[in-house]
Amino acid sequence: MTARLEAARTIAIEAGRILMGHHGRLAGYDEKSPIDLVTIADRESEAFISRALREAFPDDPQILEESGGRAGAIERRQAELAWCVDPLDGTTNFVHGYPFFAVSIGLLQRGRPVLGVIHAPALRETFVGGHHHPATLNGAPIHVSKVSTVSRALLATGFPYDRRERLDELLASIRRALMAAHDLRRAGSAALDLCSVAAGRIDGYFEVNLAPWDLAAGAAILDAAGGKLTGGKGQPFDIYGPRVIATNGLIHDAVEEIA
Repeated sequence: MTARLEAARTIAIEAGRILMGHHGRLAGYDEKSPIDLVTIADRESEAFISRALREAFPDDPQILEESGGRAGAIERRQAELAWCVDPLDGTTNFVHGYPFFAVSIGLLQRGRPVLGVIHAPALRETFVGGHHHPATLNGAPIHVSKVSTVSRALLATGFPYDRRERLDELLASIRRALMAAHDLRRAGSAALDLCSVAAGRIDGYFEVNLAPWDLAAGAAILDAAGGKLTGGKGQPFDIYGPRVIATNGLIHDAVEEIA
C-alpha cells in the first residue's frame, strides 16, 4: 500500500503539471451536458494517469471518469483493488480560470476507499492519506476540526449536474444550512471540499448525486484525518450511493438533519 500511495502522489503531481499547461490557455471545451464540461486537459491528464498506473501496477483495474464512466465503476465495484481517478475535479472552475480544481486518485479495496491523493496544482497543495497512512497536507499532519455545535460551524455543499431539475430540494437544504450554521460555502470541487473537512477548514459538507471518482480519494483522506462519512438518512457511506454527509464527527447528526 505504501508503494501505491507514493506512486499515486508522484503521478498526481505530474498530472497537475499537465493541467497547469492548459490553465488559462484553453481554446474551448466540450459539453457532456450544458453544465457538465470536459476539456483537453481532462483527457490528457486522464491518459497520463491511466498509463502511469498501468505501468506501475499492471494488475490493478482502473475506474476512470472520462474512459468508462459509471459503467466501468459498476463493473469494477467488487475488485480486490481498483484505482478510481478524476483527472480534473472542478472542470467548470478550470474553464473559467478559477483556481479551485484538483487531480484526484483514490484506491478502492472491494469498493471501499483505502488510499487517496488529491493534488491542487494552482493552490500548490497535495493532500494524502488512507488506511494506516496519516492524513497530511504538503507533508504536514492534518485533522478535522473540534467545532462541536452546528451554530458555530462553517459548512459546504455542492450542486449536482441535474440541479435544474431538483432546484427546490437543493434550495431547501441551503436554507436550512444558512439558518443553522455560521455560513455556507460552495467551491465546486467535491474532492477539495472533503479535503477541507479533513484539514479542519470547514466542519461539515453535504452533496447529492456524486460519482465514485468524486469521492474515493477524499473519503480515504477524511477518514484518516478523523472525520465521519455517511450516506444520510441513517445510511452507511457508499461511494456509489446517492448522497454524502462528511463532517468532523461532532456535528454529524445536525448536518444530516440539514442535508
